[in-house]
Amino acid sequence: MEFPRRNSYLISMKIKRLFIIVFVLTFAGTVQALTVDEAVRIALDNNLGLRRAALNTATLKRASDRSWNSLFPTFSAGVMVSHPTSVTGAIPPGQEVWTPGFSFSAGLTLSTATIEAVRKAQADYEAGLLSYEAARQELEFQVRRLFYQILLLDANRELAAQNFASAQSRYEQSAALVRAGQAPHLDELSARVDMENMRPMVRQAEIIYENALDTFKTILGIPAETAIKLDGYLSKAVFAGETGGNLVAGESLEAAILRSSIQSLEAQRNTVRNSAYIPSLRLSWNSTPLYIDTPIGRSWNDINGSFSISLGMSLDSFFPWSNAKTQIDTLNDHIRSTQIQLADSLRNRDNRLNQNMRTLERILESLEAMELNVQLAQDTYNMIEEAYRRGAADYQRLRGAGDALEQARYRLLSEQFNLIVSVLDLEKELNIPFGTLF
Repeated sequence: MEFPRRNSYLISMKIKRLFIIVFVLTFAGTVQALTVDEAVRIALDNNLGLRRAALNTATLKRASDRSWNSLFPTFSAGVMVSHPTSVTGAIPPGQEVWTPGFSFSAGLTLSTATIEAVRKAQADYEAGLLSYEAARQELEFQVRRLFYQILLLDANRELAAQNFASAQSRYEQSAALVRAGQAPHLDELSARVDMENMRPMVRQAEIIYENALDTFKTILGIPAETAIKLDGYLSKAVFAGETGGNLVAGESLEAAILRSSIQSLEAQRNTVRNSAYIPSLRLSWNSTPLYIDTPIGRSWNDINGSFSISLGMSLDSFFPWSNAKTQIDTLNDHIRSTQIQLADSLRNRDNRLNQNMRTLERILESLEAMELNVQLAQDTYNMIEEAYRRGAADYQRLRGAGDALEQARYRLLSEQFNLIVSVLDLEKELNIPFGTLF
């Protein structure tokens, strides 16, 4: 995965913001239907948290690209002008002049600690890429999960409206039978109470749906006044994977991030250790030409120029209580702790995969039975409703059949949503693109 450089990143951000403005201006006042993939794309382009993660990754990339600078020589230059002074007597005649000059120096330090510092910068950038990918994956997971949850709430809202319409129909039937003298007045009163009790349930389902839609807009980063409608179906989500353990799992992002953290800590430890216990080689050269008097007249002379080679190291690090020793011990503790985290993550991941597969198997087995239950409940309700019209069944049986039908419909919708969420969990755990198993 190659992260864009800063200029291309800024251009990309401008294009994305322009897309958002066009989106809002185009669809303001109209209802825009969004598929789950379109919603994911808008969220990835527009989410502020992901933008912040992108900036952090760009910073790490710049540090990694420029970390090699420490292996290049350092240069410095300066100009000067000097005038002789004396506190013991007068300056000899002819020497009361300003002497111009300049200086130039170069130096190069060669140390294994420098190489390890470069490796650490690269490891930090790779960890940043993984963290960005984890943030992107988590955002996509949340968008897809909330998308289907809103579809469930929308279906529940329609189901509540259908239940209210059925209750109203039962009330009208009961009233007609009471007027015809074929049912007691208590049936009409009971049907009226049932109908009125369902009225606030319809409104509550509407509010829950609208609140979830507002939350979805916030995640997508679009204005609250933008009208959207989700284009998707719970019932059309079909699991395309296998539940027999044949799915190939890639390494989880959690494990990859921990491995990258270990590499970064090891490079940091090696930097401290090499700096403390391995000598560094220093090459330096400086020149300070002055325009001074010589036996042949005034000319440039570099009597102070020098070239030096030095090899040195700190001796304090050999004491067991030294700062370098303390840093190395602390970093070793962090490395061991992160290695334990990695082992625990790998072990728990296997358990989570097994649990996900068992959950999917249970859902797939129950969905077919639930579909049959809905059909059976619908047929039962139709027969009892017809019997109630003929006076062959009382109202309590009709209401009981209606309640059974409502419960069967809602259980089927909930199980279809559970299937989608379980597949999303499995795709995230396997670290494969979302939608692969649908």
